[in-house]
Amino acid sequence: MLTPLDIQKKEFRRAWRGYCEEEVNTFLDQVAQEFEHLIRENQELREKVVQTEQSVAHYREMEEAIKKTLVMARKNTDDLRQNAENEASILLDRSRVEADQLAREAEQEAEGLLREAEKRVSEMTFEYERIKMEAHIFKVRLRSFLESQIKILDQAEELPGEEDLAEAVS
Repeated sequence: MLTPLDIQKKEFRRAWRGYCEEEVNTFLDQVAQEFEHLIRENQELREKVVQTEQSVAHYREMEEAIKKTLVMARKNTDDLRQNAENEASILLDRSRVEADQLAREAEQEAEGLLREAEKRVSEMTFEYERIKMEAHIFKVRLRSFLESQIKILDQAEELPGEEDLAEAVS
């Protein structure tokens, strides 16, 4: 590769009807300066390209990390949703089991109370029937007693005097 120093040190052979040496030297100096400027500019641009490539690589790494983070976040979200659904299902099943158990216990308690109430009704019916029977017996005895007293009174009316009645009673 040609360098600015090569241009500055280049010497041409002298010929008899050649170019003006001063103009050639001035022109070569200008070319060397421009060439040096272009080499610096080219070097700066290469450095910028390297920096840009490094930045692009860094951004690609960041993009890749962000993509991985998004994938992980989606997976975590899906896992959390699945866990929440599973937990809700378990709680729902547990609640159903508890509700069924409470319903069975309530039915058993209601059946017990019903049996107890039926027993009390039966006892009260029996007691009612017993009292009714005693009342009937009492009525029959009272009637019998009253009828016997009426007979005694009827017989006492048939007696001739009250003196005889007083004797009969004593």
